[in-house]
Amino acid sequence: MKPGGGGVVRTRVRTIPVPTPFPVGPVNVHLVAADPVTLFDTGPMTDDAYAAVAAGLAAEGLAVRDLERIVITHGHQDHYGLGARLAAESGAVLFGSRLDRAHFRGGRNTRALLDDLARSGFGLPIRAAVVLGVAAVGRFAEPFPPHTELEGGETLPGDGWSIEVLSTPGHTPGSLVFRLPEAGLLLTGDTVLRDITPNAIVDEDPQRPGERFRSLSRYFETLAKLRDRDRGETALTGHGEPVTDLRAHIDLLEERYRRRAFKIEAALARGPLTARELVTELFPRVKTLNVFLAWSEVTGFLMYLEDLARVEKIEERLLDRYRLVA
Repeated sequence: MKPGGGGVVRTRVRTIPVPTPFPVGPVNVHLVAADPVTLFDTGPMTDDAYAAVAAGLAAEGLAVRDLERIVITHGHQDHYGLGARLAAESGAVLFGSRLDRAHFRGGRNTRALLDDLARSGFGLPIRAAVVLGVAAVGRFAEPFPPHTELEGGETLPGDGWSIEVLSTPGHTPGSLVFRLPEAGLLLTGDTVLRDITPNAIVDEDPQRPGERFRSLSRYFETLAKLRDRDRGETALTGHGEPVTDLRAHIDLLEERYRRRAFKIEAALARGPLTARELVTELFPRVKTLNVFLAWSEVTGFLMYLEDLARVEKIEERLLDRYRLVA
């Protein structure tokens, strides 16, 4: 630990609420003020976020320059946006998932997104608005410099404490959960949230370029893995309050997703529909950037139901429609 070395090692984690410009509200950044001084996630690239992180460090007698490791749960701007700046000012080593590399570099396959939206039935004005909205979010993050890429399965050592890295794809292809066994904690990012049902974002599959990442199918696998590996820890989440009973909360999440799947199947029982028609039915008031999130949720469910052989895609010349499997 840089300041005042030789003291008692602490594995207590300080949660720093960091403001964001997004409807989700503040993001939780977590600090371990032990050797090495480690920050989990950073908040977006805004002056208010930087000030909040600096204040959280100061509450532990630290400054930005004292950071030694910055560990990122996933490649969304509200979680990694300040990473490059904080690393440059402190010399901290950056860690992030290999499978979220494109996110950290600020890249998105815009052509594929436009094509997907078109085949989903969205007109040109909505497609353009969605792409512009997604691009605008990018200004809240600086692309990462070269950093240490994680796969899952690693253990990052500390002086009397450690970080076990769990690969938990779903919310993004490279989402990670970090176990701090000495503290009895899981740091879940947006993979598990107490008061929000996480959106398993549809994106390009980094392992199959040109194909969609089957986000919700992978997310259900992740929930099963977390249930099987639960040790009764408290989960510190990426937004909102902690989860104190992970297994019970996973059961609740799965029930929420089953209800959404039922609504989609009920709509398709009336006949084949495009993803846009399903978005309109399930989210009638959705606007602008939230169209992307609504489309992503619906598309994720459709792919999940395809994987279960409960829904099939009808590929027409310009549109994709979906119908129930007889």
